[in-house]
Amino acid sequence: MKKVSALSLLVAAMALPASAYDINSMSWEEIEAQAKEEGSVTFSVWYLQPAWREFVKAFEDETGITVRIPEGTLDANRNKLVAEARRDEGAMDVVALGAATMKTFDFQETLLKLDKLPELSKLKTKSEGVDSQGYGVTFWGNQTGLAYDPARIDESELPQTFAELEQYIKNNPHSFGVNDPNGGGSGGRFIEAAIRQINGEQNLTDVVDKKVVKSWSKTWDWFQANKGNMLITASNADSLTRINDGEITIAPAWEDHLAGLQERGAITKRIKFYIPEFGMSGGGNFVTIARNTRNPAASLVFVDWLTSAKAQGLLNKQFGSAPQHPEADASNSLVSNEMRANSTAPFSAAYASQISKQFTRKVLMQ
Repeated sequence: MKKVSALSLLVAAMALPASAYDINSMSWEEIEAQAKEEGSVTFSVWYLQPAWREFVKAFEDETGITVRIPEGTLDANRNKLVAEARRDEGAMDVVALGAATMKTFDFQETLLKLDKLPELSKLKTKSEGVDSQGYGVTFWGNQTGLAYDPARIDESELPQTFAELEQYIKNNPHSFGVNDPNGGGSGGRFIEAAIRQINGEQNLTDVVDKKVVKSWSKTWDWFQANKGNMLITASNADSLTRINDGEITIAPAWEDHLAGLQERGAITKRIKFYIPEFGMSGGGNFVTIARNTRNPAASLVFVDWLTSAKAQGLLNKQFGSAPQHPEADASNSLVSNEMRANSTAPFSAAYASQISKQFTRKVLMQ
C-alpha cells in the first residue's frame, strides 16, 4: 500500500505544472523524474555562450533535458532576475552570477534555496567574501597570477617576492607588462597585490574609507618610479598577445582566460602561469536558481550536474576554470593545488572601482 501511495503521489506531481508542486517535499528520485517531465531549462550565463552551448550537450545526452542558453550580459541577467522576482512565475531558471553581483539583491525574495542538492555539503557557498546563505554555489573558479614565456625566463628565476619582482622590472626594462585595470581585471588584481605589499594588509569593507584610498599614494609612487621600465597594456588579452608575440615576458593574467585562449589555439600552449608567493587574488562565480522558475526540478538537476566532480573536471580541461568540487580531476590546471595556497581574497567591488579611478589619475595621467 505504501508503494502504491508513493507512486500515486509521484504521478500526481508529474501531472501538475511546475509551479504547483513543492520541490522541498520531494525526494531526489522524484525531482529527477519531474525534471524529465519538464524537459527543458534555461541557463543564463553572461560569458562564452557559444562554448557553453557545446559543453551542455553532455547533460542533454545524459538526461534528455534540453538546455537553452540565451544571449545576455551580467547586468542584464541580474536586472531581469530582480525585475521578475515578484511574479508568480518568471522566465528565468538557472542564473550564473558574479560574487559582487550576488550582494546587490535580497536572496530570499529572488532565489530558490539549494538545500535539495545531494552534494551541497561538498560545494562552496562562499566566494570573494560573499556568503550565499545556501542560495547559490560556486561552479566556476577564477584565479589571477602571472603569465610568462618559459622560452625567455627560466622557472627558477621567476620573481616570487614583491622585492624580487621590483628587481626584475629594473633589470629587464619593458619585459614586464601590466594592463590598465579599466580594460581588464587582471591588472586591477595585480594592483591589489601591490597595495598589500607596499601599504600593508588591507581590511576593507563595502564602504569606501577615503583615508584608506588616500594612503594608496605610496603605491602610486611605486608605479611612477617603475613605470618607465614597465609596459602598460590595454587589456587582459593585450597582455597575453604581447607575451605570445615575444614583446614582453611576464604579465598579470587570469588562469581561466589564458587556458581558454590556449585551448582555442589563440595563444601558444608554451605560455605558462603561476601564482607568486606574494599572492594574487582568486574567486568564483555562483550558479543560482530563480525562486519563481517554471522548471524547478530540471533546474536543480542541471545545477547538480554542473557542480558535480565529473562536470567540474571537464570545465577545468576545456575552460581552465579552477574545479569547485573537491573530488574533481584538476590534472589539467595551469597551477598545482599546492600553489593555490598563494591565492588571496580580492578587494570589495567598491574598492576595486577606486583602484581603476586612482590608477588613471595617479599613474596614467601623470
